[in-house]
Amino acid sequence: MKKIEAVIQPFKLSDIRKVLAKAKLPRVNIFEVKGAGSQQGRLKQYRGTEYVADSLELKIEMVVDDADAESIADMIIDALRTGELSDGEVMILPVEQSVRLRAGGRAGSSITVREPETAPSHLGPRAKGFSVC
Repeated sequence: MKKIEAVIQPFKLSDIRKVLAKAKLPRVNIFEVKGAGSQQGRLKQYRGTEYVADSLELKIEMVVDDADAESIADMIIDALRTGELSDGEVMILPVEQSVRLRAGGRAGSSITVREPETAPSHLGPRAKGFSVC
């Protein structure tokens, strides 16, 4: 599994959403982040005093299969590239393990979820619990 992280300008979000919808990704996380890349922020003025302000950017994260990582990253890069400063950045990182908390399954493994005969005592007498095999 691979994790793709992309730092983009906010106005590019709709373009990226179209690309990711085309790739049919089941889950994407979007965060607002502040940063100063190679341009080191933007020069602004307030009451006659100049200061450098960090730019507001968006960070998009998704975990995909190894085989799909390069093609999805290329689709994101094609949507972002304008040739100007602040186009963004795309990173592909390895993911060792992913655990689905509710179901207890681990991605990339042969763990299955089955219903036990009795539920844990803290769930109550009529609750059904799940265990991992």
